[in-house]
Amino acid sequence: MAVKDPNMTVDEWKKVRRREQCRMYQAEFWKRRRLLEERLTSEIEEINQNIEQLEKQKALFGPRQQRMKLVQTFYRSLQAGTWQQELLDVQNYRLTYGCTPALQTLSDLQREEFDSMESLKLHWLWYHSQFRQFDLSIATYECLVAGEHVIVEAIGSLRLGVECEDKIQVIVCPVLQQFEFEIGKAIVKRITSEVNLVNFVCGEEQPSPERILNTLSYLSQGFCSSN
Repeated sequence: MAVKDPNMTVDEWKKVRRREQCRMYQAEFWKRRRLLEERLTSEIEEINQNIEQLEKQKALFGPRQQRMKLVQTFYRSLQAGTWQQELLDVQNYRLTYGCTPALQTLSDLQREEFDSMESLKLHWLWYHSQFRQFDLSIATYECLVAGEHVIVEAIGSLRLGVECEDKIQVIVCPVLQQFEFEIGKAIVKRITSEVNLVNFVCGEEQPSPERILNTLSYLSQGFCSSN
């Protein structure tokens, strides 16, 4: 703040005060303007980040919905198909691999991997002919993003009719099938299928490991005998 010179007149002192006040007002103005610009810049950066994030989510959401519909369409075709429709593909499979896509043991159902929807459909329609009952029911679908991949999960149950000692043993097991896509591509990279046979044995009880093994062995022997 300016200090009054004793030799100044009143008018001169007023001019000095006005200049000092003007300088202070300008300094305050530029300070407020700088703070406002910094705040606006920060808000603009935040808005741009939000826009970028929304664009990424939009880019992912569209393909995710498309993959979900693709998997749902696949299951509709699987439900409508019959194993006779796949005989030509089975002949090609036999020529390529030297065997049929038949299920060799019941335990093989617990975890399988396929490289395409066509392969999964071929195998599972063939499995249908190996059981007295083979009904797949999908209850829910979920879509996940893991790194560079979009994974569609199909969760449901599989009802199997296994012939054991001239009796039909019907079992219902939880099923989880995962379809793995690369982001930006509509082609399945890998499919994993898991049928929880142990869950059927356990039910609401907690059987011993020995009982679980005996039950699975009994069902497996029945399956092998009928095939």
